[in-house]
Amino acid sequence: MKMTLEIVSVQYALALLIGQDLDLRTMLRKFLIPALKLLNGRSGYIWLHNGLVPEDIATTVPNPCYGYPLLQGSLEQELPLLAAELRRVATQAWQVKKPGEIHVLAGVTYHFMPVGGNGLLVLVRDPPLSDAYLLALGLILKRLETACLACQQHAHLEEVKAEALRAKAAAETANKAKSEFLAMISHEIRTPMNGIIGLTDLMLYSEVSAVQGEYLQMIKSSSNALLDIINEILDFSRIDSGALVLNPVSFSIRALLHDTCLPLQVRAQQKQLAFRWELAADIPDLLIGDPGRLRQIMINLIGNAIKFTEQGEVVVTISLQSDAPAEQVYLLFAVRDTGIGIPIEKQASIFQPFQQADSSITRAYGGTGLGLTISSRLVGMMGGQLQVESDLGQGSIFYFSLLLTTAKQALPMTTVANINLSPASCALKILLADDNAVNRLLARRLLNKAGHQVILVENGREALEAWEIEQPDVILMDVQMPVMDGLEATQLIRGLEQQKQFHPTPIIALTANAMERDRELCLAAGMDDFLSKPFQIQALLDVVQRVCPR
Repeated sequence: MKMTLEIVSVQYALALLIGQDLDLRTMLRKFLIPALKLLNGRSGYIWLHNGLVPEDIATTVPNPCYGYPLLQGSLEQELPLLAAELRRVATQAWQVKKPGEIHVLAGVTYHFMPVGGNGLLVLVRDPPLSDAYLLALGLILKRLETACLACQQHAHLEEVKAEALRAKAAAETANKAKSEFLAMISHEIRTPMNGIIGLTDLMLYSEVSAVQGEYLQMIKSSSNALLDIINEILDFSRIDSGALVLNPVSFSIRALLHDTCLPLQVRAQQKQLAFRWELAADIPDLLIGDPGRLRQIMINLIGNAIKFTEQGEVVVTISLQSDAPAEQVYLLFAVRDTGIGIPIEKQASIFQPFQQADSSITRAYGGTGLGLTISSRLVGMMGGQLQVESDLGQGSIFYFSLLLTTAKQALPMTTVANINLSPASCALKILLADDNAVNRLLARRLLNKAGHQVILVENGREALEAWEIEQPDVILMDVQMPVMDGLEATQLIRGLEQQKQFHPTPIIALTANAMERDRELCLAAGMDDFLSKPFQIQALLDVVQRVCPR
């Protein structure tokens, strides 16, 4: 009776030692050292093998997960006899004849006790434990096995979590590097593009022969095509990073369709294609949505239809669908052509980035393979899905449905104004800070033709000094400049204006940085407006007039 109570007490005490930590090594330390004291053991070692025999067991015996006293070297160096015996047991799939199997090695008694089916406890004790103790320990070691497996599972989950965090950090770093690279490439390309397009416009405005005019139009068309590619890549980057947001406003769907299709009609006529657009009469004219992005989608789909159609027609339709909630409409947008068509097996892949139905299409028709990807994702952001039906050699129809809210009044649509380089009603003194000589020449010639006086500087430090001396009516400020950038120069000017109680001078960012965050940085620095290079001539004149209307 006394022995039974003693075993139960030891069993209860050992049970309390199990599972005190989720870290495996810490948990085994908190169990093994007190357990040796309770059992009057001299030393103990625990292996977790999970039923697996090490591939190199013939040459290397694994050290225990935890042991007391701690091994200073390998098991084979410190306890060679135990290592040899353990190798024999391990090669037999860690099976022992019975729980607590006793091995006497050089006069030392070792108890080999299974920790369930996944581990082994080797206990050194003289005299050996009784069968009753070994039976009680078997139940405790089963519980220890469960705790060890829980620790291993926890460690695995922590490693998976850590790996996920590392992958997330790597993805964020890569995405940041990609965004910075795209911004840098955009800036470096837009800067010379501004000179090419701007000077071409100035030459077209001057007296040139018919042949020269034709050449200049080719230069402008090629430059605009390159600019479209840059903008597509930037749009894709914004969408891919989640930085692009829609701007819902009220607009006229009929005006939008007309303004979108009219310029494309010229391209269709050049290929001798029939081109028409139709909008159902029962569609409300005033709606709420993002007309700019909707126009971008339609231009892309119609442009593709014209590009891939050699004969026949291109038809654009917008029709009304049923079952829309009150004060909303379901609209079905469709673009149908009689072009080359798309094989069935390629119809899903064309919506993936940088993909076209056939690599030969890129050579024959050009393009980045981003247009449909951007359009598909924009439609998705609007709550729809861009789909395609096509027969090879027969043509294609691209379509999507959107749920739009009806509006009471539409905002005026932005229209492209004719270039007017006649002298302005009020001549201004304009300070231009730009480190690019071509861009300085272009802006000066342009603004001089409009009757304005232009002061040129090459960096932000010179802009600050010229502002104090010349007191200009308006400042056109580049952002990336040597010595001092445009943001710092603007902040210093705004600080001096407050200090001296000067009326704020309008400052316009005139920069090749085209990302939305660049605009936000410029406005946050104290600038009044933002114009991205390459700019249209009329856009520059309009923004100067807008910030300085006197």
